[in-house]
Amino acid sequence: MKKAITRRFFFKKTSTAVIAGGAVVYGVAGVPLLKSKELLLRPPGALDEDTFLASCIKCGQCLQVCPPQVIDLAGISQGLGIGTPFIVPQQGACILCKGLPCVLACPTGALDHQISEGKEAAMGLAVLSKPETCLARKGENDILYELSRTTFETRLQTLAETLTKLVPRLTFDEKKTISAELELGNLELSGIPRIVAEMTPELFAWLKKYVAETEQTKTACRICLQTCPISSEQPIVFQAEKEADPESSKLNSVEKMRPVVQRTCVGCGVCEEKCPTAPPSITIVSRKKWQPQALKVKVQA
Repeated sequence: MKKAITRRFFFKKTSTAVIAGGAVVYGVAGVPLLKSKELLLRPPGALDEDTFLASCIKCGQCLQVCPPQVIDLAGISQGLGIGTPFIVPQQGACILCKGLPCVLACPTGALDHQISEGKEAAMGLAVLSKPETCLARKGENDILYELSRTTFETRLQTLAETLTKLVPRLTFDEKKTISAELELGNLELSGIPRIVAEMTPELFAWLKKYVAETEQTKTACRICLQTCPISSEQPIVFQAEKEADPESSKLNSVEKMRPVVQRTCVGCGVCEEKCPTAPPSITIVSRKKWQPQALKVKVQA
């Protein structure tokens, strides 16, 4: 004997089918409506966002082969983008690895297989989002800036990284002087962690004072370009804004320059990660395209 179909049962089954069917149609045709308003920074070669969301199968292959392990997978807040790869520069930027292994690993071409070099990545664009804190614009040297914010008690947190950036900029004689004072055979990058761990308050005070007199302090911060994986492409150039104040302090005694982002920037995020200021003065806007901008430069008479 057949069981009678009740009105409640009929509407329950019918409504479920309609919702399920609608979800399928909505999922195919309504990608722009279900995706998050926030445009995440995608790995190199990502197709335009709608096509990327439709093409990515959320397999995680790009994450698995990423040498610096900076790719993460999006959470539920990303709507249809859940499980898709993205990068947060301040947590770890894309270093544009040789051969772009993440692109090669993508099975669907959601990361465009037509690109093979970092300079073709087209992830986004760097933007001087906080020009008022940019050290280059203020005429401040990044090493001195970092040392001025480092105390003997906090040295273990930041000093090794600061010295790692400093050593390649020192002259031969400056390296000899520091090596002699710290009683080292040679000042090598590999020995920096030990130097920091064994440093006394007296040596720390001497180091800060000596570094302030080194030749490299005559140049304002250029870390965004110096650390860029494709620096040879000149993704950032520095243009003079105005003459430095001759009465300013040592930190502000060098020429003030403005970093100007060029067409060759691909938005990898290294400049945002390495920017000394907190929050970073330069940040990445995902998917942003380069456009020429007029720059007002004060010309000295």
